[in-house]
Formats: sequence, C-alpha cells, structure tokens
Amino acid sequence: MTIPWLDAILVCPACRGELAGRGGGYACEVCARAYPVRYGIPDFRLQPDPYISVDDEIRKIEAFAAPGRSFADMVRAYYVLTPESPPELHSRYIAAMAAAVMRGDGILRKLRAEYPGIGSGDLLDLGCGTGGMSIAASGEFDRVVGVDIALRWLVMGQQRLKEDTVDVPLVCANAEALPFRPGAFDAVVADAVIEHVRSPGMMRDETVRVLRRGGAFFFTTNNRYSILPEPHVRLLGFGLLPRAWMETVARRVRRTPYKARLLSRGELAAVFRGVGRVVLPWFEAGELGDRNEQLRRSWERMSSYAPFRFLVRNVVPQYFILGKRA
Repeated sequence: MTIPWLDAILVCPACRGELAGRGGGYACEVCARAYPVRYGIPDFRLQPDPYISVDDEIRKIEAFAAPGRSFADMVRAYYVLTPESPPELHSRYIAAMAAAVMRGDGILRKLRAEYPGIGSGDLLDLGCGTGGMSIAASGEFDRVVGVDIALRWLVMGQQRLKEDTVDVPLVCANAEALPFRPGAFDAVVADAVIEHVRSPGMMRDETVRVLRRGGAFFFTTNNRYSILPEPHVRLLGFGLLPRAWMETVARRVRRTPYKARLLSRGELAAVFRGVGRVVLPWFEAGELGDRNEQLRRSWERMSSYAPFRFLVRNVVPQYFILGKRA
C-alpha cells in the first residue's frame, strides 16, 4: 500500500532523481537504481548494515517475525537467534527498547523548550530503531517518518506501532544518504545514532538538507570519555582505548563485535561547528525514572558547581547536540 504524502517527498538517495513505482518497489528515473519494498518497508539503503548482511538479516527476520507474535515476543526471539550478542547485555538492550517512548517524550519536550516554534508539522525520527520516539512524536506532530538502517528493527517496529495503534511509515535507509527531498521536515531527532554511522559529517549534512528553513534538529549521543561504562559493551574505561583495539577487546571480553564509534566533546564540536552546538544534558525531575532520581539530582548539583564544570563537561555520559536551519 502506498502513502501519497510519503511518496511525494521520496527521491533517489544516490542522485536525488525522481522515483517511479515498479513491481512492488521503486526505480530511479535518472540513474535507474532499483529499491525493493521488503515486509512493506521501502529499502533505500546504499550501504549495508555493518552488523549483518542483507541475506542474513532476512533469514533472521523470517525466524523471529512469525505470524501472531507480539512486539515483545519478537524482541525475545531475536536475541535467542543472536548468540554473537552476549546474554548478559540482552536485558539492558530490551529495557532500553521498552523505555524508548518515555525517553522520546523527554527529548521532544527539550526540542520544544529550545525551539518554541517547533511542535507540529513534519518530523523525521532518524535512527528510529523499533519506533519508540515515533510513537512519542505521533501525538504532537502532524506527520512522522521513522528511518533506520536496520530492517530487522523496523519489522519489529511495525508490530510495536500496530499494537499502539500509531500510524507512522517506516523507511530503511542510511542516515548519510536520506531518500527525501530538500526541506521535507520541520524537525529531525536522533537518539544515540551518530555513533553508529559511517560518517557523522554526512549525517549532519543530510539532516540540514532535509530540514525546512527555520526547522530544528536535536541529537543525543554517548560520550567516548564517559565516567560510566561504555553503553554497548558495559566496560569501564573502554573509551580510553585506542580505536584500533576496541573491536579486539570487545570480542575477547564480551564475545561481541563492536562497530560503534563514540565521539568526545571536542570531536563532536568539530563536526557540528557552524551548524549546531554541543551542550551538557539536562533532565527533568522523574525523567530518568524513580530508580535514578537521586543520581539525576546529584548530576544537576555537580554540573552547576563551577570547580567541577571543566571536568564534568568532558566526562559526562552523554551530550545533546542541537541546531536550527537558518
């Protein structure tokens, strides 16, 4: 089933040419590239997911997306099929997915607080995963589109959206080559995505390109030099390792591949210079849950205390990156 308003903003991610529907997929009228529709999701990827090949991903989807399975059942089945991801981390990953709607609500409140004119219109949930942010945004924005490189997450996300009776189209694509016309969106949000792309600079440029004039973006990202354990492998001090060692250490200690590339405050500032600003995170009372409320209060006091400010801004677990297109 096609969505007319979505088709109207889609273009070829390789050459920005016009697209025509053909055989259940899309074809570029300029460069003749073909883009399939898989499981009802247009697949505009120019580069493969670094974690899995297309064929292996489809085999995995066929195994976990059995008819009648709920979103929660799909997630559990996926991790049973993923021994390369250590079981001791599965519960953390699942909890993060479950909390994505609440986290999305918090990010959208911050976006509106920073840019009061942004609060409706069209929003792009970049690196949407299983759709938590998209669900949070669907009640506020006129139209929402979710994009991710991982088709498997999008298939799970379809089921999650269905269970929440939320109508948000999902698109499989690279953040560095988005299949949308210039100025298609009023806002772009990305929660912990920039550390997973091949080129943060290209993601930045694509974000600005698809924003309308006056539109805004809000990204979150984990800090390479955080005082807390690295969030993907849960190893303290992992970010201090030379990048060339990280994959080896992750495989030996956690028996898992490591494809993320966390950036430091200085590296992020260089990427977004002239486009956006990198700021310390802030959280409302209760936003991190009752379990972490005392930690939130301690962070709030510490980050406002001048003697600690230089230390805090470089070892904080997370940064916010925000900007507005002139």
